Amino acid sequence: GRKSLFCAAGLAVLAVALASLCGCVRAARPVTATSTWFVDCDNTIETRDNVTDNQGRLCSRDKLNYYTGCCDAAEAHQHDCSRCKANECCDRYEHCVSCCMGTDAVDTYMTEPGVFKVALHPETGHWENRWDYCTGQCRTTPLGTMYENSYKDDFKFCYSKFPAPELTLGKLPADLKVVMGLRGQSCTTACRAKGMTCAPEHFEKINFCEIIQEHTDFRCRFCKIKAMQEIAGPVVQYMAGQEFFDGTCIQERQMDHFSCDQDISELYNRICPCV
Repeated sequence: GRKSLFCAAGLAVLAVALASLCGCVRAARPVTATSTWFVDCDNTIETRDNVTDNQGRLCSRDKLNYYTGCCDAAEAHQHDCSRCKANECCDRYEHCVSCCMGTDAVDTYMTEPGVFKVALHPETGHWENRWDYCTGQCRTTPLGTMYENSYKDDFKFCYSKFPAPELTLGKLPADLKVVMGLRGQSCTTACRAKGMTCAPEHFEKINFCEIIQEHTDFRCRFCKIKAMQEIAGPVVQYMAGQEFFDGTCIQERQMDHFSCDQDISELYNRICPCV
């Protein structure tokens, strides 16, 4: 009987200890929710120097009320777009959120059938309110990178429907046109059909999924990088049954494979540099 009593007491102490530990873990969790830390406003608490609250007010950290979670209205800038460009991309996250909160078009963006919590991923669902949209959409995504290891532009925080910054790292020559050939068609033939000539020295400049998307309007579901001598340069492959995408974009890994003249499998459409 005494042994059972000691066991029961020990289990009770253990349960209390575990409950206390769980409470500490919850309290320390770095979330930006009014239900956890603030009584009135949610805000971009994770940003270092400046903060934007859910009224769209942007302020320095010393002007944030850490009890209410709100910026001091007298010291804040509401719906500040001073660090954003016309393409709805900004060079600071907190400025992106502030500008987004004051943009009427955002309500339309949220209802677009092709706009999801994670860009180009329908399985993630749709945004439910403007604050969640702005704080989520303004975060950087692979759409804003080249090869996912460098940003296309310093203005990389975007609240647009499809948050893709302007491609400033790979500006093409003014006389260069990116042409998609017919299936299996060589670039020599594809360029000639447009009254132009294939320029092999420019293959390297167009060998990016981002270039393909921007200049042909082909919507890449996947971006692959392969050494495939039989494709002789960047190609696309259409996929059936895709509502929001057209198919796969493929970049050529080996520069010595580039060729204007090579015909390829009818599985692919070549992407050609024409002048």
